[in-house]
Amino acid sequence: MKQVLRIWAVILVISVICIRFFYASPFAATWDEVDFTLALKQYDILAMQPHFPGYPFFILGGMITHIFIENPVQSLGIFNAIMALGAAFPMYWIARYYVSKTSALIVVAVLQTSGYFSILVTQPMSEGAALAIVWWYIWSIERAFRTKCFRTQFWPILFFALLMGIRLSYAPFGIALILLLWQQWHEEKWRFIILFCTAVLSQLVWVSALIWNIGGITGLWEISFGFVEGHFTEWGGAVTDTSEPLISRLYRLLSENIIFAGIGIHSYYLVAFFLFFLFLFVLQWKNIRCYPKVLIALGIFYFLWNLFGQNIDKPRHSYPIVAMLLCVLAISWLKNNRGIILLLFATSQLMVSIPLMKEQQVEVPATYQLASYLEEKQEPFIVYTWEETRVMEYLQVPYEHKRFYTYSYFLQDKKYHKNDNIYVTNHLIEGFQKQGINIEGQVEKEAVFYSNPLFDPVYHKIVLYKWKKDSVVK
Repeated sequence: MKQVLRIWAVILVISVICIRFFYASPFAATWDEVDFTLALKQYDILAMQPHFPGYPFFILGGMITHIFIENPVQSLGIFNAIMALGAAFPMYWIARYYVSKTSALIVVAVLQTSGYFSILVTQPMSEGAALAIVWWYIWSIERAFRTKCFRTQFWPILFFALLMGIRLSYAPFGIALILLLWQQWHEEKWRFIILFCTAVLSQLVWVSALIWNIGGITGLWEISFGFVEGHFTEWGGAVTDTSEPLISRLYRLLSENIIFAGIGIHSYYLVAFFLFFLFLFVLQWKNIRCYPKVLIALGIFYFLWNLFGQNIDKPRHSYPIVAMLLCVLAISWLKNNRGIILLLFATSQLMVSIPLMKEQQVEVPATYQLASYLEEKQEPFIVYTWEETRVMEYLQVPYEHKRFYTYSYFLQDKKYHKNDNIYVTNHLIEGFQKQGINIEGQVEKEAVFYSNPLFDPVYHKIVLYKWKKDSVVK
């Protein structure tokens, strides 16, 4: 029976790894995706190629794969797929410390077939590569706490530096590294000094790339300060940037980001399967001890960071919680139970995610649909958008488009287009409404464009409006 379970798990892992290479998305459908894609041709942080903090290691990986793959968007997805393949090893080693070889393979199957993980990996975003490095980091930090071998203390330092050079928002994982250094300080101060210097120097590798690209430390400081300030006060979606009640944020984080999107990938079947397994898990709670402790601690800490410091409108920001939750549940269950139910769950994840990966590869995103629709217009016009204009710039559309965040600037620019048709998107109108501008009756609906909200939770629905002639809201 063990042999059957082992083969089953291996087939699942190999299948999902291979499928991701075939289904890398060819679309740069969002502002961030365009930033990353343009960076492969010219790395320029000041030109938002990409935006701060630069993601130098992720872009470097994309540049290397771009040598072999013509489409720059797919180059980033393929790089993510390569990194995800490599993550299978630390996943196995983490689980193997607590359970048998067969059970460890089952844990890898559950983690690798996670549908939302596959969606993130096949997108031209840094999350896929960053999540892969998170597993290497967790494996190395757990190993460093277990052993007194000095050499093992260096690995989490190096992996954390690599992680920061791929995705800075995963910085809260560094709390484990701080605890490791604190432990060394109390045990062997000379070790602490060496490890601390190594940590600083390893971080300087990717920071120096930013300094060189921006043109100096002063410029880097100004950009980083503006980024941090904007994240927590304007556009970052943190708890300091919203009037939404904390209980509402908590509910959305748990129900939408973690359960419905992160685990269920908008499949009621997968959600029901997971809740059934969770029910069985709770029934045997007295016989189960949860492992690994490091993973549980990091998961709780990242959960708080996600709740208070990140934009929960985007479930991708919450996926590390999902990954750690699945790992802890799988390992803890397999300590005293057979893995058939987990393999059935992993198989279900794969079956549900394959059509979604294919859809993401072939279905035209809403932002692309909007750009194509307007390209067919014959009369003189201009379209005002929120962030959609970044995609239009990337597609090099032949018509005029502008991005405005304030209504007063919009009115000022609109005066220069008295003889043109004026189009606006729903996201621009929603931005005006937040500024207290009531535009009801001033626009008429022209067209609506849809794509899967799982791939882009913000711009999956774009409504194009035509501004009525001589309509001005004061």
